[in-house]
Amino acid sequence: MASRISREKKRGPWVRYLMLLALLLIPSFLLSASSSNNFFKKAERYTVRVYSSTIVALEGAERGSSEGSGFVVHIDRREGVAYVATNKHVIDEGISSIQVSFKDGERFPATPIYIDPVYDFGMIKFELNESGVPANAVSAELGRSRTVEVGHPVGTFGNPMSLEYCATEGIISSVTNSPWGYDGAFLQTDAAINPGNSGGPLISLRNGKVIGINTAVSDESEGIGWSLAVDQLKPVIEQVIAGELPYAGRMGWLGVNLEEINLDRAREDFGAQYGFNHPRKALLVIDVFPKTPAARSGLQPGDVIYLINWMMPQDYADYLAMMRDVAGQNCEMLLYRLGQEIELEVEVEDRGELRPKEYVAFAGMTIQPTSPTVYESYYSMFSLECVFISDVLEGSSAEAWGMYSGYPIRGAIVNLNYHQIKSLDDFWNAVKDVAPGQPVEFFVGSPDNGWIIKVVYYYPSEAPLRERVEH
Repeated sequence: MASRISREKKRGPWVRYLMLLALLLIPSFLLSASSSNNFFKKAERYTVRVYSSTIVALEGAERGSSEGSGFVVHIDRREGVAYVATNKHVIDEGISSIQVSFKDGERFPATPIYIDPVYDFGMIKFELNESGVPANAVSAELGRSRTVEVGHPVGTFGNPMSLEYCATEGIISSVTNSPWGYDGAFLQTDAAINPGNSGGPLISLRNGKVIGINTAVSDESEGIGWSLAVDQLKPVIEQVIAGELPYAGRMGWLGVNLEEINLDRAREDFGAQYGFNHPRKALLVIDVFPKTPAARSGLQPGDVIYLINWMMPQDYADYLAMMRDVAGQNCEMLLYRLGQEIELEVEVEDRGELRPKEYVAFAGMTIQPTSPTVYESYYSMFSLECVFISDVLEGSSAEAWGMYSGYPIRGAIVNLNYHQIKSLDDFWNAVKDVAPGQPVEFFVGSPDNGWIIKVVYYYPSEAPLRERVEH
């Protein structure tokens, strides 16, 4: 008996220590859970559900509809309007009408006011006097995405899979990776992002501020999603709210594939190989596409760019911001090439002028030609001329028959009813006289992801329609 009491006394301090540690940890856990709950409750007051629909201009029939998310970034009570940030793909692509709603509220109309020429970003606005606008609606507070590090706790909020106002939690998985085919700086997260989340906020669970716009998700694995980092969008949002056109609606384009070089790599790898000793971050030229401003100026793969018009690009987002100001102009670059410092003058093209000027709507799909920027960066390596599917409407014939979009790497169309398709003219001539109920055979896919034959029948309300694109 004595020996047992002695052992219990020896265990006593450890037991008391563990109990004290538990008492310290439990309140911290409860506080964290309580904070997340409060952040999501506030998100209910600034997050909206976005409903988009398209209509056949010739027949007045509704083609289809889609849903996404958005969040209020500014409320002007004097003017009686609110401004909403969302993804471009939620409110673009031939959309004819937009409605929004708050949680448990009725739908009311909204107006698109800005579509960004580079980022997957757009803005809409609505009147505060609409009956569905709650009196306690607030603006989201924008945080600082550039200071976020891997492991930062985050949450998503939106309307995935037509479910209303769902929250998920996770962490920032990477601050350097980006989804293929998208421009701009992104935050990668393992917090669940699903169809319908697009345009919704990525929220820091440390302070409740919005640090990104949920944009894309990997369709090949789980737990990989991307949010457009908010820092690069703040100047754009401010200009739109002020009634100004960001960067005069123009965007410069060089025709290069760039990679960010961090400080350590700049000093160690390039210091040893190229004599690069500049004490800041820089951009490495990976590829230079033919017949582009970069090629004409003499830029070469392996060049390290560290000054553009005497400003230092810290990352790819900085580079894009600099390109806004030089569209259609000349810019000076200072770079290192094999240990030598070189100055170059580059005549920057206006990327907006290179975007497709028209599209064809057919069977619930939006078909566009490839722009020179995309052709040079992807299709030129395969010597492939084609058109691509930029959008497939939910509930359309195209969706029912298994067609998919995937610009630019999945939805390329190279043959239709045994006619080779190299241009939008080819596509239009092949479908303009096809009658409803008549089969249309597509050869669709991509050079490096494989091709497949799809047969589509369409409804009269989905008849071919060719329209101009206003940029």
